[in-house]
Amino acid sequence: MTAQFRKTVLCLGTLGLVACSNDLTPWNANRPEYDFANNPSSPSPIIIRRDGILVRVITTDAASNLTAIHGPVDVSPCTDLTTRDTVDGQRINTPADAQAFRLLLQATSTHVEIYQGTDISQLFPFVASRFCAFVANTPTLYAGLAQYHVNLGSAMASFRWEGDVTRTSDGAPFHYVENQSVVTNANGSNTTSSFINLQPTGR
Repeated sequence: MTAQFRKTVLCLGTLGLVACSNDLTPWNANRPEYDFANNPSSPSPIIIRRDGILVRVITTDAASNLTAIHGPVDVSPCTDLTTRDTVDGQRINTPADAQAFRLLLQATSTHVEIYQGTDISQLFPFVASRFCAFVANTPTLYAGLAQYHVNLGSAMASFRWEGDVTRTSDGAPFHYVENQSVVTNANGSNTTSSFINLQPTGR
């Protein structure tokens, strides 16, 4: 699986710092403090929420020989920004472990286009001339809208999409489910699992 979430995580981290600084108020000795220097024994998690986060994800299913682009491609102009969907995000940091976090992303309607093959060299990393040429000249097998749920952690990443798509060749409807997950093991290696499932739903 190849997923473009690293940039999103960094952007959220930056946005989170801004959001926290905007929420700061002068210290008051008469109210409890919930930071690392002066806090209860079990402080609450730090939660930062943002909407309108731009994401694009490229995934593959080697067993089915399929590639999915998660983001709009029938756009003009075709750019790095116009080929991204907007999602809502929530980052949760655990005060007991400053390095532990969960990043949740979700949206009720995002674009998905599915292609034959698993060569993503034209799609990732994003270079407009290559990406836009691919989506302009490569026929889709299926296309539609799907719900988007992502759970990213310090040592794991779980992506799930589900929705209805149509087969481009004849317009036949299909129910689409995709799961992609990566777990980082104690030795630093990654265990990856992925699948794209398409079931005909009838007309």
